[in-house]
Amino acid sequence: MTISRLPWLSGLDSKSGPKYKAIAETIADAVANGGLAPGDRLPPQRELAWALNCTVGTVTRAYALIEKQGLAAGEVGRGTFISLDPADARGGRDFATFWHSPSLGGGAQPLRTMDGISDWRTAGGPAESDNGPIRLNHDYPPLGLESLEASRTMAQLASDPVLIEMLSYQPHAGIDRHRAAGAAWMARRGVSAVGDRVVVTTGAHNGVLATLSAITHAGDAIAVEALAYPGIKAIAGILGLRLIPVALDAEGITPEALDHVCRQHRVAALYTVPTLQNPTNATMSAARREAVAQVAAAHRLPVVEDDILGMLVEDGPPALCSFLPSELGFYVCSISKTLAPGLRTGYVLAPDRHTPQVAAAVRTSSWMASPFTAEIVARWIETDAADRILESHRREIAGRRELILQAFDGMEVACPQGALHAWLTLPSPWRAGQFVAEAQDLGIIVPPSDAFVVGDRETPHAVRLSFCPPRRRERLQKALSSLSGLLSGTSRVEAVQVL
Repeated sequence: MTISRLPWLSGLDSKSGPKYKAIAETIADAVANGGLAPGDRLPPQRELAWALNCTVGTVTRAYALIEKQGLAAGEVGRGTFISLDPADARGGRDFATFWHSPSLGGGAQPLRTMDGISDWRTAGGPAESDNGPIRLNHDYPPLGLESLEASRTMAQLASDPVLIEMLSYQPHAGIDRHRAAGAAWMARRGVSAVGDRVVVTTGAHNGVLATLSAITHAGDAIAVEALAYPGIKAIAGILGLRLIPVALDAEGITPEALDHVCRQHRVAALYTVPTLQNPTNATMSAARREAVAQVAAAHRLPVVEDDILGMLVEDGPPALCSFLPSELGFYVCSISKTLAPGLRTGYVLAPDRHTPQVAAAVRTSSWMASPFTAEIVARWIETDAADRILESHRREIAGRRELILQAFDGMEVACPQGALHAWLTLPSPWRAGQFVAEAQDLGIIVPPSDAFVVGDRETPHAVRLSFCPPRRRERLQKALSSLSGLLSGTSRVEAVQVL
């Protein structure tokens, strides 16, 4: 960060009064005029002090003042980040009636400090109860800046004439601007797309359903990972499809196993999650993607790539579809795991001749994606709001990942950067069903591992632990301590066998 190139500092010299107050007022002005936005990181105190020729203590007092006003929040080891609009903090509306920090005792007070952005929660919303079960059974991102950005965007939308259009029926594939936003979102993953090949969907699940509905028929077989996203089973059941498991290794499906399945069965399509595969967290290298694509091309096998988590991995490998002939690749993504699952907005990039078919399947399943929520997402993508939200999630995910690695140090746990869950191999003699049951007795909800098994294969001796649902890290830490203690102790089955 080059301090001298920060334009929001330009008004500092015109301020009177104590230096620390002048710095605080300059930051507040920058937030008011858009020079700084929620999620922006302020310069380190020592660097700013050197640039402004003042003491570190002066900058410390300035940062403390804006934190007290609710304009910023400090994160230990990460820095100080802009958190609110000045109107929110200064009385434009009573922001404190909507938000509070659990660390402040649950009272309606302005936010000042936080364990992580995701520890914010609504005073009257669906926040997890502090005395109920701790749920580690669903993958979704920790709460970040999306609530603040949504408040800002909806306020803008409320006074925009386009709101009337968003409350009416729209084309089944989505309006052109929303489809273009989807193409721009895909471009962040290096996927080359044009809006007229993009279909807006109600999340990635709906996108996969629409895509398979468009390219398969009842009774067809589709190849999937031997351990797979449970939702694909539900989709196959609705469409009357048969699932053929493909063997996995540390990088996901192997080209040899896919080739074998294609030679043994008449396969209509491959459904795969090549980045942070659910549940194993396997990620295909670029070389593996190229090899799998070659097998698919040789068998003229359409590939439905579910890249719902790809955006969480910084500098990840290219999308699998980028290695495929354009007529075989169907790229599915959404903002559910990256920005906000409640907005239910996803996108499908389909070959030219299949785009109308996918749009028709969306019409059959949901008529259209909500234009209102798609408009919010489009505005985030068109500005830098989407990047700020994504970065806030990446920061919190990274912090929680460290808790996972510490809790299960010395055990076999797959939890790479960007993952929303850990795939924990259970030490002998534990079995997944037994562990899930005993965890539930401790008030911790863990999904049954057989939910991921395709076919009649043996349930793996491993469990998936989703570490983002607990709103506060203290709750997550409590669950992880209990589970690691459970694994290091004597199980009930062992005790019975000894008796």
